[in-house]
Amino acid sequence: MVKRGLSLLIFLLVTHVSFAQKVQLDAERWITKDLGHLYFADKKVYYNFVGNAGVKDHYAIVNDTLILSDIFRSSADNFKKQRRDDFKFLIRHADYNRMYLKAVEPNAIKLAGTITYEFFNFKNSYDKNIKFSKLYFLSSTCFGDCPQLGIEIWPNGDYHLKAGEHAAPYKGDYTGKLSQSQLDTLNYWLKHSELKKMNDWQQGNQVVDAPNYYFAIDFVDSKKKLSINTNEPPLNIIDLINFMLSSYKNVKLTPAGSN
Repeated sequence: MVKRGLSLLIFLLVTHVSFAQKVQLDAERWITKDLGHLYFADKKVYYNFVGNAGVKDHYAIVNDTLILSDIFRSSADNFKKQRRDDFKFLIRHADYNRMYLKAVEPNAIKLAGTITYEFFNFKNSYDKNIKFSKLYFLSSTCFGDCPQLGIEIWPNGDYHLKAGEHAAPYKGDYTGKLSQSQLDTLNYWLKHSELKKMNDWQQGNQVVDAPNYYFAIDFVDSKKKLSINTNEPPLNIIDLINFMLSSYKNVKLTPAGSN
């Protein structure tokens, strides 16, 4: 009986250890109920733990442990030796819908604290009841070539652009109309952006040399307007922002008042 119980325990441990790899955590984007996030791109990992957001140069998933790493050189030895700091997190559970993550050594605890984070697969975020009556989006310039845009969109697809710097070939006021496909895509990203959780959201970090994004969204059957102001957008609205930033390039526009 003891031998059988030990065999069962070993089987359960091996199953738990290999499960994180099987689920392929790094193939998904993860979000918490408080709009923290964890996602992987270009061999890096982007994170937001309790308002502490950043990026690590490297990551690895080893059995049931997620290891985030900073890889750098130091002036202490005239930058001769490559150095590495690891931040280890225990994957307490993982399936295709959710993941529980906990910092298990000092570096990771400084980054994320001692709580266990519950992450949800972001692809499951969708609110079919989100319907807008008007959307206003503003993006600012940066030290580079970030376009300066003021965009208004109505539910029927009517589109107004006020173009500033770095928005060539446009400068000034233009009007157009989203195609049905473009309007469907916009509505999809609105429903997929956890907007109901954004009412009390505040940006934690202050980012230098990054464009500022501002949303004002009026909803159908609601007197409450959602206002979002950020130069470090959380994961849940990145797709929506990318749609807005590229929208003026994909709409047939004419100067306002030319018709």
